[in-house]
Order: sequence, then C-alpha cells, then structure tokens
Amino acid sequence: MDILSKLNASQGKAATSSSPYLRIIAGAGTGKTRTLTYRVAYLLMKGLSPNRIVCITFTNKVAKEMRQRVEDILEENRFSVSGFPLISTFHGFCYRFLKTEIDSLGIYNRNFSIIDDDDRNRLYKEIFTEMGKKDSKDFCRSIVSAIDRIKTEGRYPEELRPKDVPVGSCFTLADLEKVYSQYQDRLRSQNLLDFDDLLILTVQLMRDNPAVREHWKRKFDHILVDDFQDTNGLQYQLLLLFMGPETALTVVGDPDQTIYTWRGAKNDIIKNTLQKDFPALETVVLDENYRSTQNILDRANCLIKKNRDRIDKDLQAASHVVGEKVDYHDYFDNASEAREVSRTIRQLVGGGKAKFSDIAVIYRSNYLSNVLERQLALYQIPYRIYGGMKFFERKVIKDALAYLRLAINPDDYSFLRILQAPTKGIGEVTLEKAKALLRQQGRSHLLEVFRLDQEALKLKAASRLALGDFYRSYDRFLLALRQYADSDELYRAITTYLEDCGFFGYVRRLDREQTDRGSYVGSSGNGNEENVQELLHTLQQFFSSEYLGEDGKPRTPDLEDFLIEIALQSDQDTIEDGNQVSLMTGHVSKGLEFPYVFVTGLNENIFPTSHAVSTYSSEAIEEERRLAYVCMTRAQKRLFLSSFGGNDFIHGGSYRPSRFLTEAGIEPVQKKPADYQAHQGTRRPSSNPFAPAFLKKAELPVGRKSTEAEKYAVGDKVVHTSFGIGEVVLVEGNKIDVLFPEPFGRKRLVVGFKAFHKLKEE
Repeated sequence: MDILSKLNASQGKAATSSSPYLRIIAGAGTGKTRTLTYRVAYLLMKGLSPNRIVCITFTNKVAKEMRQRVEDILEENRFSVSGFPLISTFHGFCYRFLKTEIDSLGIYNRNFSIIDDDDRNRLYKEIFTEMGKKDSKDFCRSIVSAIDRIKTEGRYPEELRPKDVPVGSCFTLADLEKVYSQYQDRLRSQNLLDFDDLLILTVQLMRDNPAVREHWKRKFDHILVDDFQDTNGLQYQLLLLFMGPETALTVVGDPDQTIYTWRGAKNDIIKNTLQKDFPALETVVLDENYRSTQNILDRANCLIKKNRDRIDKDLQAASHVVGEKVDYHDYFDNASEAREVSRTIRQLVGGGKAKFSDIAVIYRSNYLSNVLERQLALYQIPYRIYGGMKFFERKVIKDALAYLRLAINPDDYSFLRILQAPTKGIGEVTLEKAKALLRQQGRSHLLEVFRLDQEALKLKAASRLALGDFYRSYDRFLLALRQYADSDELYRAITTYLEDCGFFGYVRRLDREQTDRGSYVGSSGNGNEENVQELLHTLQQFFSSEYLGEDGKPRTPDLEDFLIEIALQSDQDTIEDGNQVSLMTGHVSKGLEFPYVFVTGLNENIFPTSHAVSTYSSEAIEEERRLAYVCMTRAQKRLFLSSFGGNDFIHGGSYRPSRFLTEAGIEPVQKKPADYQAHQGTRRPSSNPFAPAFLKKAELPVGRKSTEAEKYAVGDKVVHTSFGIGEVVLVEGNKIDVLFPEPFGRKRLVVGFKAFHKLKEE
C-alpha cells in the first residue's frame, strides 16, 4: 500500500511511524480520523494480527465509520485479514471486558444491564423519599451532582473524603455517604451498572486481580485512542492497566478542542502527562485543514491564540481558498436574531446555494433553541434538534425496551415500567406491600413477587388477569430466546411478545386518546405506534448487520447486543441523514462539519456562560473559548456569527456581545432595522422587513384569540405557531385535520385554541 500517495506529508509520517509511542496533535479539520484509519490499515498490512489491535473512539458513530474506512482501504489494496480489530468506545470496551470478567467480583453476574436516566432518577427518588428529603430540591440536586463528580474520579463510597463536601454545602459527609452507599447497593441488588461503573469496575478488576491483569496485558500489541484530549484520569488509568511492556500506543487529539473538563477530561494528559510517562514519545502535528476556507480559519486561529499553555499550531486551508468573510450581526433581541437566521437560511436554499441538510445552527445551551424553533417553523424550514429529546428517550420507546430488558436481566425498574404500559391496576399501596414481601420472602425481584405472592398481595381479579397474560407471553418469549434459529426468527419472537403481552394494543389506545384530545400538543410528526414500528425496524436492521465478537470475528448479533448498543449511545450517534437544518449545542457539534454554520447567542453570560464569567477563573474562560473555537471550525464555506441585545433580567443591564468576538478579530457592529420598535410583550409589526409575504398576512393583532366561532371548510388555509401554514383536509365537528409541510405532516387540531387560526386572503 502506497500510504504517502493518499496522505499529506504530516499525515503520512503519523500513519507509518515506527515509534512505539506516538502522539498526533491534529487540529480541527486536519483529517485526524483519516490518519488514524490509515494507521490501523498500515499496521494490519505490516502483519499485526487484527485481534491484537484495539482502537478506542468517543462515539459509536465514529467507531462504525472507522471500521468501514479500514475495510475500504484494505479492499482497495486487495488485502484480506482474518477477523478485524476491535474499534469501540471506552464504555463499549469495558462492557465487553466485564461480560467476560465481572463474575469474579462476586457481586454481579454477566447478565448485568445499564441503568438509564429515568430509572436512575427513580432510584434516587426512592432514597430521598425514605430520608424525608424528596421535597428538598437543592439537597437532592447537589448530592447527585457530587456523586457524579466523585464517580468520574473513580471513587466508591468507602473512598469519600471530607473535601468532597464543598464549604457551605446543604449536605454533610454523612448524608453523602448514606445516599451514595444506598445508590450503589440498590444497583447491585438489581444487577445494574451505570456508565461510570463500567469504567470503575474495569479498573478495579485490572488493579486488584493479578491473574486477570496479566491475561489482558498480554492481549494487545497496539492500542490506539482517538479524541485523546477528552480523556479523563480514570480512562487514562484504565489505558495504562491494559498496556503490557511491549504494547505500542498511538493517541490522536487536539488540546485546543478539550471541552469536557466538567465531565473530568484533563487537558494536561495529552499536553504533558504522556511525555512524562513515555519519554520516547514521538509527536506529529497536523495543521493542514481540509474543511474550511482561510477566512474562517483566520478568525478561529485568532481566537484560540488567546489561550495560554497550548501546543501552538496555525491552521492553514489546504485548498488555499480564501472564501467569504465571516458574517457577523448584533440584533435587537433574540427574536430578531432567530428571524434573521431563518430568513438567511431561506435565501441560501431558495437561491440554490444549499440544501437544508447543509446548514447547522449552533448555540451554547439547549434552552436557546426555543425561539429558533418557532421562527424556523414559521418560515417552513424543516429542522431536527440534536442533544435534546432523543428517539430512545421517548416514553413509549423506553416502555418497549423495558419489556425486552426484562428478558435479559429482570430488574425491578424495568418491571415497574411494564406494570404501567399498559396498566395492570397496581397502585402505590400494593407496590409497597410487594416491596415488603420482597424482603420477607427472600425473593430476587418484584417480577417474582407478583408471580408467586398474589394471594398475599390481595390483587383484584382484573390485575391478576392482566398479570397472567403478561407472564404467559413473557415465559413464551424466554423460551424463544433460548431456541431461535436465526435473526428472522428472533425478530418474529419479539413482535409476537409485544403483541401478546398487550403492549401494541396499549400503544394504539394512546394514539386514539391523543387524537381525541387534539394532536396540536405534539411536534414530532409521529404517533406512538409509528415510533414503536421505527424501533422494530431498527431492531431488524441491527439483526441483519454484521457484528464483531470479542475475538474480532463476525457473528450474528443478538438482543443483548442491541440493548447494550442503545444504552451506550451518545448524542451524535442519533444523528440521521435527511434534508433538515441541524440544531445543536456546541458540545454536540464536535466532530461534525457543515457547509454553512450559524453560531448564535454570542453574548457575555451566555457564551461564555455566567458561571464561567462569575468564577473569575481563567481555566473556565479558556474552556469556553475552546468551545467557541470548536463551533467556528465546524463551518466549511460560510460562517455566520450573531449576538443580540435587549434586557438581561437575570444579570441586570443589557445584553452585550461576547468577548470572543473581539478576540477573534471581529468588531461588534449592531444592525438596527429603522422601522423596528422594540416593545416588551408585543408581537412584531406586520411591516417587519424580515417577514416573507405569507407571514405578513398571517399575523394577528396583539391579544386576538382564535375562537370556536371561526368556521373551517376543506381547502381553507391555517397558520400554526409551531407547524407553519397548512391546508384543511378534513372537518369533523370542532376538530379539523390539517396537512402541514414536512417534517410535520398531518395534524388533528381542536378549533378554538390560540395556537392556530384561519389564514384569510384579505
């Protein structure tokens, strides 16, 4: 393979390096994943055994892309390998390790599950209720935050220290020990782990079990780690434990893109610690950018140079294209900003310069999307939010997954969810009785209590009937899981199970009830049944795909593989193709790129945040500056920056442009439409120059309400605050069906609600 013909000089040097310890400092858009991919292919073609190589990435999405790219490179060079290197996230790697080794701890078994956020909140709520603290929101929030921080550092309750309780805290060390101990005890009793447990238990096993450690230290000849700048202390400790005396190490990262220190990432590991631990470390710097124009890079370079103690590099456009200047405007308020962003997007798409999918709008925090969403809908711009409510976080999807998880690991939290989906008529009093019986009878799970102790629980006939139907379908499914012949048979067993246990009927009833109430309450465009069907389609695709086993060889994936992949998903793993504008926070945007990028809300106390400003900490401001740098370097052709004015009621005074604008060499100049009259609490005037014609005639005078007296007929036009302009296709009494543009589709609305009204030609 002629590596050098496919890569630039620095990339080629990194990909073919013979150094046992290699650090690749890869600036934004310099092809770090490409370089790492070619290095993996190079190692394979040099004769390294695939199952002796492991590559760690920070998202499943990147792991899948890397594997495909390596396969393509090998195929181009007509080189075949037996098996394939393991390419996985840290958590995915630890999951595989624990599936093999966790039994030796004696407190878990290999059928463990990963608890999701809803069940984790329920677990904490149980603890706080028993303590009489469930209404003390500050106490609950503070103590959970402290436990999260401590677990990120890899410490369990027995390792707590007095300094873990901040000065002036609303909880004591005794409170912290009690909550943390009970939290871990309840996880263990249900054979459940949270994300941090995956790493902590792996480190614990490798550190404390010499036989396990020696076996795994001999397992890998080469370990490669992507996005190494976001590695935390626990992950680095884990990495060192898996390295034997002859294990080579390659890390790729950019200290200027360290944006997760609040999750424990340590910028110093890639900058200084590596050199101390590996004196023979070779460093290769990649600074030739293949993504952005030089004008975009000049502003980003100018900004990041304000950070101290960094590995210096100056990104240069490989294309030598200067490009258009970075566009900046400061608007009256955030509504004006959102309208102008929407209008500009319409111009780009309408002028044939871009598709909706070419465009991203990036902001500092999720709450800033609200005003943007309203304006995008009014301008009939399809969009999708990343980092908000994800598909697998929807209630009906979590309910379906609970039925499936229960067949792998019968934990109480999954069982409590299925008791309500559909309801089995079990109230809180009965649940408390069941929990008492769980302890008295020595049962393992509530699943057993409700099966074996129905007389003691004094269940009503309807509850017994509903539980009987569930247990029969559940038992048949367990039998099918042991006996299925292929993935098609497994898929049929899952659909039969969900039908027989009454879940599908429950989902259909939910949709009918929501239709009767008026579907104006929804915004996803999909009903519950459609969402469940999408889940099943995802399952079917997963079962028909190739899955790598622990030995690096392909095997048929099973239900447990699917559930663990879902549990380990990140925000970026949910990003799908489609002609929609992408809305996301700066943290979610990392690693992505778009031809046109809008970075909004560049205001002091927003970006940088008020927390970073108020701490007077240079480290906090530098982290915010790195995040702004990441946002700016997502843009390929055009970069639009904006801030807004108006009253800052939280911090007092008026909103001011962010310091990062001046630091990037941009002078804030406010744009003020002459006929705009700012007035708190009123709508914009219909003469607004930003409004397209169809919106000007759609606007209501301030205070006007849509009433039931308004009559509708098929063919009438309707304007909705969330869905834009639509056409009435069905009238049934006080309900109308309206067809809106994609992605909203057909909606049932109840006449009389203020969210919509008839669009009159006059």
